Amino acid sequence: MIQNLNQQVKKSRILVIDDSPLELRALSMILSGIYDVKLANSGQIGLDLAQKFKTDLILLDLNMPGISGFEVLTKLKNDEDLADIPVIIVTGSDDSADEVKGLELGAADFIRKPIVDAIVKLRVGVHLQLRAQLKLVESFSLVDGLTGIGNRRNFDQTMRAEFRRAARSGQPLGMLMLDIDHFKRFNDRFGHINGDECLKTVAAVMTKTANRGSDFVFRWGGEEFIVLLGETPMEGVIAVAERLRQNIEDTAIYCGEEITFATVSIGAGAIIPSPIGTNPNDFKEVDYTPEIKKFTIAVNKALHRAKGGGRNRVELA
Repeated sequence: MIQNLNQQVKKSRILVIDDSPLELRALSMILSGIYDVKLANSGQIGLDLAQKFKTDLILLDLNMPGISGFEVLTKLKNDEDLADIPVIIVTGSDDSADEVKGLELGAADFIRKPIVDAIVKLRVGVHLQLRAQLKLVESFSLVDGLTGIGNRRNFDQTMRAEFRRAARSGQPLGMLMLDIDHFKRFNDRFGHINGDECLKTVAAVMTKTANRGSDFVFRWGGEEFIVLLGETPMEGVIAVAERLRQNIEDTAIYCGEEITFATVSIGAGAIIPSPIGTNPNDFKEVDYTPEIKKFTIAVNKALHRAKGGGRNRVELA
């Protein structure tokens, strides 16, 4: 576990926001040999980069023209997607009131200028390690204990984030909802232990089939599963659904000395969520819950049509 945490920390991406070219260069030289470092010379560019790239920690100057460091910090902490990123304020101010205000706004730590290499490395390393540990603990509550894929809570969180991302980008978001055919009959014949083996086998095939970085696999509940397919139009959703259906049908399930097979019924859909405004921050104010619910219900109805139409088939929402 410690080794995995250390590997995760070493792969971390650091965003440095400072209007001083000298400070940007200095911090980049200190950290770039250890981490992936992104540089922003203004508060607005920093916010844009934080939105665009996966960021694990931010080093933030306070005194910048335009958007100040305090304003940047406030916007970060009010953004659901960015609020958990630790922010270390790098400042030449000795005013304790600035430190108090920064901590009240959610800053994780302070580094005083002139910067010292060893202090920067130590404090950045400590906060990245803490974040990695928190994410590991959180991940346990988001994983289905039987199959090892995302659980219903994980789906709810990921769906909200992917819906907002699709609304910002104007790219379609695909969804597949799967149900193992005649699963009760399977349990009655082979027993619940082998039923669990069936669930794990289906989950493994799903993970192997939907394996892009923008694909997410979840156990919805019981013998139902969901796949989210980022930036995937309807024709791509259909292709993945058919490949998934076929791969599951072709995969053997070992029940003691007996080998059997399972099939799934699939509901498939794709949506481009309604855009709101042109500023990325506009999307943070939108509650997409009704639209998500409507989309999920439509895909679920397609699943029921697949089951009613003979099973082992794909129906479109």
